[in-house]
Amino acid sequence: MIKIKLSDKEKHGLTNEEIEIAIARKLEILLLPILRRNINFFYAGANIPKKAKAYEQEVNLEDIEESFEKREKTIDATCKPLCRTVAEILNANGIHAETVSCDTDIFRHTDVLITTSSGKQYIINYLEDMEIIQTNMRTPDFASEQYYNRRYKKFEGTTTTDGKHLDNIAFVASERLEQIDENLGYKKYGMYMDDVVEQIRKEFSDFRNQMAINEFLEERLKKLESDGKRFSEEEEKDIKKKITDKWQQMSDDEILERKVDWIFEYFNSRGKITGHTDFVMYYSRLLLAKVLSPEEYKKVERFDCFIRENEVEENSRIKDVLDYIHQEDEKLRFCMIKIPNSSYVFSTKEGVYLKLNADELRKLEQEAKISKSEKPSNLILLLADRGNALPLVFNPMGQKIINERAEMEDQDGSDEKIQLLAKSIKCTDGKFADGKVTSMEIPYPDGSTKFIYIDENNELAEIQYGKKRIYHYDDNKEEFIIENIKTSGAPGENGVPGWNGESQGREDDL
Repeated sequence: MIKIKLSDKEKHGLTNEEIEIAIARKLEILLLPILRRNINFFYAGANIPKKAKAYEQEVNLEDIEESFEKREKTIDATCKPLCRTVAEILNANGIHAETVSCDTDIFRHTDVLITTSSGKQYIINYLEDMEIIQTNMRTPDFASEQYYNRRYKKFEGTTTTDGKHLDNIAFVASERLEQIDENLGYKKYGMYMDDVVEQIRKEFSDFRNQMAINEFLEERLKKLESDGKRFSEEEEKDIKKKITDKWQQMSDDEILERKVDWIFEYFNSRGKITGHTDFVMYYSRLLLAKVLSPEEYKKVERFDCFIRENEVEENSRIKDVLDYIHQEDEKLRFCMIKIPNSSYVFSTKEGVYLKLNADELRKLEQEAKISKSEKPSNLILLLADRGNALPLVFNPMGQKIINERAEMEDQDGSDEKIQLLAKSIKCTDGKFADGKVTSMEIPYPDGSTKFIYIDENNELAEIQYGKKRIYHYDDNKEEFIIENIKTSGAPGENGVPGWNGESQGREDDL
């Protein structure tokens, strides 16, 4: 069994209570870098049976112990089996730990509940910390009040989904967690990676001036290196004006392109990120969403891509981008970020990327499978937190439907409107084995309601305006085929749709 011990240095300045928390934190820091999210769960798209199998896939403790020692093998994980294993390791190290869940769905999220010697309870979100720990960032869901209020406060005075009593819940203040992280050596040079990202964000907010200054300094250095002389005062003034005017006259789209160029050229390290899902989350959620302005981030489109190894041509442009070493399934996966003027192709392969123009992108689309990925809107995040219709919330087509509805309310960026919309959406969760159905009722501004649900074939279907659609998912191609069906039916009992109709043909949804 894995032994977690703290040195005198690691205990320094900590209370007995904090020492117990530090053991759980040290396990997280050592364990998560050898894990990756199970791609068969997170990239199963709308294949619910495949998702369900991956969700229950055990994390073998012997494999964990071997990887923990050798740091060679990377292990697939989802929250439920991971947290069971974490609890087992913590209990073996004298820390009382068990799993706890805040959801009712079949894919309910699972955390670790620690009860210290004093009887205080702490909730740790191990899975969601994965790429955060791998990139040395702050972990907002580690024994925090913010995370408790978001997911578990609703259980006050009652029991959680899996019957746990949270009657003595406690939190670790951010400054105390920083002290623990300092002791454990998790902070690098006394800093989290968030501090570096924040510095980039600040400089990006004044990007035109920063780049103009940098370009002028480069020109002055070239002058010194070429003839050993400085510019005259008049020359400096003219050159500064010329450079400043050039940057000020650039369009917003040109500035965005140069920002993304800079990120890929100078902030492109992903050597510690172990899995495709994790690095996608890092780039989309922890990096681009933080360093770009909200207006710029809205212009960024993300695409999930793959090509099978036997389909890679010898002269393929993306051959050098593909990560053969960390391949997770039969598909070589990579990612593409598209902005108005360019597209960037990259994978988990360290430090490698391609910048493509429109013609090059068209050639790539003929070579590989490219599918647009939905960035999670605030509405999706709120519905995910409720955790009672996750097969719909985590379905790519379900996300698209929810995001499109959110855009109708989010024209002015009003968070209050999105929160009200989330409260108005009715969700039911079901387990497919016993015939219950997972469904969602979404109200629309024109007074209509869209019903989306998982049907008896484990496929997503919707009905609105008397029209029914079934989204058939092709797991091999990772795309949907739409079947349109005429119907005059209405929702069945308890909001579970039940319509009959005839097939009206099929169409590709690309």
